[in-house]
This record gives sequence, C-alpha cells and structure tokens, in this order.
Amino acid sequence: MNVLLNAVVEMPAFTITAMLLDKFGRKPLTIGTMWFSGLFCLMGSLMSNIGVWKVIKMVCGVLGIFGMSETFNLLYIYTSELFPTVVRNAALGCTIQATLFGGILAPFVVVLGGWLPFGAFAACGIIGGMFPFFLPETLNMPLYDTFNGLEAGLARCYC
Repeated sequence: MNVLLNAVVEMPAFTITAMLLDKFGRKPLTIGTMWFSGLFCLMGSLMSNIGVWKVIKMVCGVLGIFGMSETFNLLYIYTSELFPTVVRNAALGCTIQATLFGGILAPFVVVLGGWLPFGAFAACGIIGGMFPFFLPETLNMPLYDTFNGLEAGLARCYC
C-alpha cells in the first residue's frame, strides 16, 4: 500500500510544481518543497509504528515523498537556468548523477529501520533547503552563454 501511494503521489506533485513554477519562481519553490518534505519526514521520525500512529507515519512519509518529487521535478529546470551554455550540459549531467546516486542510496537508508530513515531524509530536506538561499533567482532572467555574461547579469541584479 505504501509503495502504491508513493507512486501515485508523484503525478500531482509534478503537476503542481509545473503550475507554481512561474508564479513563485525557482528559488522560493526549491526552498519550500525541500522544507515541506523535511518537515513531514521529521514528523514521521517522531511517530511510532503502533496503532493510529502507524497510519499518521505513513501519511507523513507520503507527504515527504510528495515534497521531494516536487523538488526533483524542479531541479532540472533550475539547474539548466543557473549555468551558462558553455557548461550547462556538464552541470545538468552532474545533477542527474547526484540524483541517481541518491536514488541508489535511499533503499540502504530505509533498511536501517526505526526512526533513522525518516531522520536522515528530514535532515537532507531541511539542510538541503538552506543551500538555495545562496543561489540567484532565475525566473524571467536570460540564459547566459558564458561565465562573464552570467557575472555581469548577476551584478546588475544585486545592485
């Protein structure tokens, strides 16, 4: 049941992200989706597997997957817009490699059992949600061809 819910929740997550992307921008949406996921994983780590708490823990897990699915969908768009053309393919390739590596490690974390999987995913979501604060917003910004153009464009944004 849990695997089915995790698979079903990804479809609305992708749809909602696509609808909110141009309204809120890439940076706030990245921070928000990661913290959303981290918060629900943190709540799931505090629940026990007894009685009604087991159902609440499952709901927290599904909402955590929902938030990370939104982040995953957004990640490729944001990465493509952050880097200039000369390194865009390499940067996107590194992003894809990192997400696949995380996907490989996730089942090993889940096998640890207890509160640890939810705690690890919560830490990744909450701490990872802090890093985009250091990134520029790319909504309605041009795609730059070189690092010099990117630096000049960012200098105009922050002045």
